[in-house]
Order: sequence, then C-alpha cells, then structure tokens
Amino acid sequence: MKKYFNTFNLIIFVAFVLSSCSSELPELKATKSSQKEILTFKFLDFNPVADGDIDTTLRKIKVRVPLSTKVAALIPTITVSSQATVFPTSLVAQNFTKPVTYMVTAADCTKRAFEVTVEVALATDPEITGIETLSARTTDTFFIYGKNLTRGGALTRFFLTNKITGKTYDLSNVSLSATQAKVQIPYDVPVGIYSITIDVNGRQVKYRQLNLTVLGTGTRPIIDRMTILAYIRGQDLIITGKNLKATKVQIKFQPQLGGTIQTKDAILNADGTEIKYKIETTFPAPNRWTLTVLLDGVAFVLPDLVSITAK
Repeated sequence: MKKYFNTFNLIIFVAFVLSSCSSELPELKATKSSQKEILTFKFLDFNPVADGDIDTTLRKIKVRVPLSTKVAALIPTITVSSQATVFPTSLVAQNFTKPVTYMVTAADCTKRAFEVTVEVALATDPEITGIETLSARTTDTFFIYGKNLTRGGALTRFFLTNKITGKTYDLSNVSLSATQAKVQIPYDVPVGIYSITIDVNGRQVKYRQLNLTVLGTGTRPIIDRMTILAYIRGQDLIITGKNLKATKVQIKFQPQLGGTIQTKDAILNADGTEIKYKIETTFPAPNRWTLTVLLDGVAFVLPDLVSITAK
C-alpha cells in the first residue's frame, strides 16, 4: 500500500511541475507558447461597438466612448493570444476614470502589460455618420458624411488604415464642409479592406460601423496634397497628381482673409502628373489661399491653405 501511495504522490508532483510556471525540472516541461498580446478590446454596450485602437509597440490601448458616457464601471470584452490569460479578466467592470493596466500572461508564464485609456467624446468632436459607398477603386471619389468635420481654420485629414497591415493612406482631394467631404482614393492604395479615420487638428475619430473595400486600380484624375505650402512671388507653384487630362488647366486662388479671387492659367505636363504655375510678380501678397484646380472646368479643391508673400 505504501508503494502505491508513493507512486501516486510522484504522479501528482510531476503533473504540478508540468502545469506550473516553476523553473524546476525544465527537462520535464513541454515547449509552451510565449504569445501574450491583447487582440481585441471592446465595449459591446454601445452602438456602434466601442472598439479599442491597440498599439502593440507602445502597449497602449485607446477607446473612445460616446458623449456623456459614465466610465466608472465599464465592462470590456477582451480577447488575447491563444493559451494566454489576462488580468483583470474580460467581462469584469472596471473604473476607467484613470488608465487601467491589464497584464497578459503567456502559457510560458512570461508577462506583458497593456495600458488602457478611455476617452469620452466631446460635443465638438468630429463624427463620421456614413459613407457613400462600401467599395471603390483607386482614383474613385466618394462622399463621407458627418458632423463637425471642420471648424474655423482647423486642419482636417481623412485617411484609410489597412485592416491587415495597419498601413495608412491619406484620402486626397478633400472638398470639405461641416457635414460632408468629397474624397478621392490615392492611386497607390493596394487592394484590401480599410477603416476610415478623420483627424481634426490632431484629434482622431475612427468610423467603426462600416469598412471600405478597395477593389483595384481606377483611371480617374487624382491630385495630391501639396507638400510645399509657402511661396514667394516669382516661384513655380507645382501640384502633382495622377491621370490628369485636360485641354485647359487653371488654378483658382480663394483668399482666406478678404481680397479678390484670382484665377490663373497653368500648364499640365505630357505625363498627366504635374501642374505648374509661375507666380507672377504682381500677384496679390501677402495672403493665404485655398486652391482649386480646374481641369476643363471640373473642380478639384485642395485641402491645405497656401501662403504667398512678396519676398
């Protein structure tokens, strides 16, 4: 009987060693996964679902919740790497008035901490309420609808984020009002599924209800965002793009702070990739201008203000 008892105790001991994080008897331990990521972090009680933006490099997660949300007892739904565990656990209410640290433990007992911050939307925050289409080709244009899409002299950007690679692409040719924006998909965006984000003066809001599918390459004209936004008289103002075709090209200058609209003839190169206008020495200056490119009368509004000075 004693022999059987000792054998039973030995089996229990070995099982404990194999299932624990102890460094004892490593030769008895099977190789265990070291994966310890938070894959998704969501609050399901909102419509649309409040889905966390996860930065795996900085190990930070940001979740934006609707206006006036009480954050003292929010219940997250969390998924982690296979075989890993997380503490505090999923579906347990937490007080998010301050950042909360979640610790993920891999099967091999290594750990990784993630800091979760919850932001409550402001009444003045930009908001995307809808998009005109769910699929498009590069160089296609479509409308984004929303609220507070621009305020005063705010710098507003829309961009796509690939759902697989995480790479972002600016949506170009923004024609913008407070409630809608006409945007164009750049020609270098690969086929894939993308989320849409709006950034107003650095405050970002992601549209979470629907994704945009980029199907392939289109042939419509596209004009890039300008990389040079300050000029002096006598310089060449150059606008680049793709698939630009027209027999008559003009640039319309709309002054920001009073003055007369200036419409100037410009030159399009043979490749359809560059528009050039040499700023006249008599051009009204100084001022900041909104630029609109006219290709045979079809308008393409550039999103950035351009300044022109006398010297």
